[in-house]
Amino acid sequence: FLISCQGATSITTFAVFLCDKIEPALHRAVYERTAKAIAEDMQGKFPDFQGNRANLEVSILRYLAEQENFEYFKCYLKCPDEFFRRYLGKQVQSYCSHGSRSLEKFLDSSLNLLYGNILKAVSFSTQIIKDRKDREDKVSLWLDEFCRELTEVINLPRSDLKGIEHQEVTDIEFLSSVMAEALDDLKNRLRKEFADADMSSFARQPHTILAEHFSGCWEQCPFCGAVCTNTMRNHDGDHQLVFHRPRALVGTKWQKTDHLVIDICSSLVASNLRFRFDDVKWIHYKRYRDAGPRFSTWNILPDPSMQAYWKWFVSHFRTQLEALYNGKFQGKGEIPKAWQRVTKQEALSELDK
Repeated sequence: FLISCQGATSITTFAVFLCDKIEPALHRAVYERTAKAIAEDMQGKFPDFQGNRANLEVSILRYLAEQENFEYFKCYLKCPDEFFRRYLGKQVQSYCSHGSRSLEKFLDSSLNLLYGNILKAVSFSTQIIKDRKDREDKVSLWLDEFCRELTEVINLPRSDLKGIEHQEVTDIEFLSSVMAEALDDLKNRLRKEFADADMSSFARQPHTILAEHFSGCWEQCPFCGAVCTNTMRNHDGDHQLVFHRPRALVGTKWQKTDHLVIDICSSLVASNLRFRFDDVKWIHYKRYRDAGPRFSTWNILPDPSMQAYWKWFVSHFRTQLEALYNGKFQGKGEIPKAWQRVTKQEALSELDK
């Protein structure tokens, strides 16, 4: 796309061509910057997002208890990492939709900042080239400087601008003012478009950035499904966690009965009881590591303490759990009276400690 016309027309055509190349790059950069800005803003404002994943786990459990929706619990217990991402997505969504058009404000602020950087690049390139009286290929040099200045701002490859580098532009000052005008039009056009934006407009979602900050190991205990608390994804050493949960949460029943197991694995590994794996073999809980890979990578310390939260959960959602796993809280799986007295408030207060 070589432009051979001269003078003002030539400069206008040059500016239009250049802005057409800048537009998609600026559009992308605004969304990328905004996604990061929203994630950082939320981390700054919400205590839940300031700590590590264990902190966030507590706020998820609090949210689940407040919603009291068994379907949510089911999703959380089966696919904790997926639920975790959905939870963050919900938080971001509500943060950006309540108040005074927050998402539009975020986009606007990114647009203003990047637009300012592009304008600076225009004037910087103009200053440098203006004084090069000796050179013929001023436009080509101007474009070199312009793209170099924008490296950190937007992705505008210099090779995309080959079609306009041979322009006969002598008045670099005039070029600068025409560019400023064209960029102003571009900014207004994008601002109008951002007024209708929603979360689906992001290529990389703000909640994905938040989730990466909290990523870690997602390995689930083979007995109770609780998630390893290590903050590294492929960590050295065994998987472990502080509190295990009743085995009923993954539907485990006592042999030859439909009675759900309310014991936690950390107390079972201190007993003389056995468990069945691969549907055929039996092994003592004490020697659980001998059951092979899924079990041998876990360090389950004997510990009888159970969170009040799961006592409340089992008592409260008894009927739904029985229906889900086609079992009964009877016999060895009888829910203790003490569990039934645990209130939601007590369960939540203990979590917060």
